[in-house]
Amino acid sequence: MKLVNRQLRKALPHNPGILARLHSAFEEADVEGTGLLHRDHWQQAFGIAGVCQPSNVIDLNGDGYLDYYGFACHVLGTESHTVELALYDLSQGAAKWVPAALLGGHKFDGIWHSGIRAFGKEYWFGGAILESKQDDIPFGEPTRVVQLGSTLRTREELLEFLRNDVYIDYNPNSYDVLRRNCNHFSNELAQFLLHGKQIPEEVLMQPEWAKTTSIVRVLRPALNHWLGGFGDEVACSPTASPCSPSTPRIVSRIDDMTQEWRNRLQVGDTVLHRARFIDRPWVVRIVDLARTRSHRTAEIVFFRPTGTRWEDVQSMLSLGGQWRWEVVRQSVVPLHEFFPLLDEAETSVQILKAGLTLNNDRFGGVLQRLPSASFRPACPRGHKLQPLRGAPSWFCTVPPCSVCGHPVASNERYSCPRCNVVVCGACFARGSNFAGGGVFADILTPELARELLADAGWLRYRARAYFFKADHNSTGLIDKPKARRVNERLAAELRARPLSDSELAQEMRRLSPYNGTLLEPDNPVDMIGEPGKSVGHRKVPLVLDEESFEEFFGTTLSIALDTVEQDCRRET
Repeated sequence: MKLVNRQLRKALPHNPGILARLHSAFEEADVEGTGLLHRDHWQQAFGIAGVCQPSNVIDLNGDGYLDYYGFACHVLGTESHTVELALYDLSQGAAKWVPAALLGGHKFDGIWHSGIRAFGKEYWFGGAILESKQDDIPFGEPTRVVQLGSTLRTREELLEFLRNDVYIDYNPNSYDVLRRNCNHFSNELAQFLLHGKQIPEEVLMQPEWAKTTSIVRVLRPALNHWLGGFGDEVACSPTASPCSPSTPRIVSRIDDMTQEWRNRLQVGDTVLHRARFIDRPWVVRIVDLARTRSHRTAEIVFFRPTGTRWEDVQSMLSLGGQWRWEVVRQSVVPLHEFFPLLDEAETSVQILKAGLTLNNDRFGGVLQRLPSASFRPACPRGHKLQPLRGAPSWFCTVPPCSVCGHPVASNERYSCPRCNVVVCGACFARGSNFAGGGVFADILTPELARELLADAGWLRYRARAYFFKADHNSTGLIDKPKARRVNERLAAELRARPLSDSELAQEMRRLSPYNGTLLEPDNPVDMIGEPGKSVGHRKVPLVLDEESFEEFFGTTLSIALDTVEQDCRRET
């Protein structure tokens, strides 16, 4: 409905009566009183609305009916766009010759990689959400292209959906050839663009049919590495021009606070529940919470149509079935299946972005609650810190403490071997006792922020955690969009006013090691340069490296705390 609302806002100043005509035309032509217009009454409805019936009216569900959304879009002149499914046979024809016994009893025409074609681009998932030219896909020409239908949505809506909704499930760490692959991603986009329509079953269900076979279990790690590794190839180089419109993009989500919100859910909260990636969410109420060894679960209660899932309702009604509601009580529901009930959420789930909590007491209030569990000590990259006791072996070299920088002299220390991070026992004890839940808390409080600003070692440690979370594609740099998300995240955590765009740019210009330009020798191969050789300059985006980001983090934290204190003084 966002598209309709935008178009109405544009149309109303020039045509104040358009909304009233829309309502009366739809109600008069809906002779069956079902909230749907049968094709026999389309011409009548468009005539009452004062427009000619479009030659290509889009029947979104293919059942001969037009709902109010589709009718309004046509009256307001929305353009339709074709949606296609591009299929690539990764076996290059060999799958046809594989015996069905080796593939769980199913015969495959191909081992399918897929992408959704719309708005002149192809959107696909390969360890990152990618937008590519249709003739520039690493798998070559598609084996076949399936026409899925036409959509009234816009490219802007699709990109917003990718950034706000899909990224939570499809990110650089989530690719799995059996559980979350390119075909699952294509199905998400098809459902969004075509209002619930799914891609062909032979493509969508292929991993499910083959997952029990020994050959797939053996090849699974290699396939994950190959098909899920495209995110590494699109990371922007520090010296390259930033991702251009034609370059595939990855979305950063440092401002995603959905998990922190889940950690603070309580009995009585109303949330969205989606168990499977292909499901529409239900509005549910939490009636009980429990904890197992590994995670929290909930008992929920909600209403649903009897004997059907939401995506089956239209077909059930068209066949004359009755739509009756029942109360459902479901237990042992993992909290990761819950999503915030946002005002702008339509038929899909969305993540809780930090910016949404700034002026929304409903979500801000939840985030200010005490979490339900203690926090896991982690290195700046998020790996668990392992406790080590006893003196290190004489042949082992222990790196200095990552907080204080001193040699680790105590027998108690905490280590992340993957990142070569070590925290001495004294620093660990000091940080764990900080106000506001300690240094490993998932959300900063004003009390914890003050403790960090008074402790340079832990401030640097926490700043690196934000840096690595924002720099998810490991470029080693934070550009302005990522810095804006960090800024919004800190403001949301501290309930403070975020920096304006001009203030943010000013701070980045002050701290950026490149200051918008980069020295570059005339010979691009000779990056060191030689005496007497002329050196040119090239403009680069405004970016922060790890060192300058640490100072940016401290400055932003100080400004946010000052804002909080000023607001408190005004209130008193």
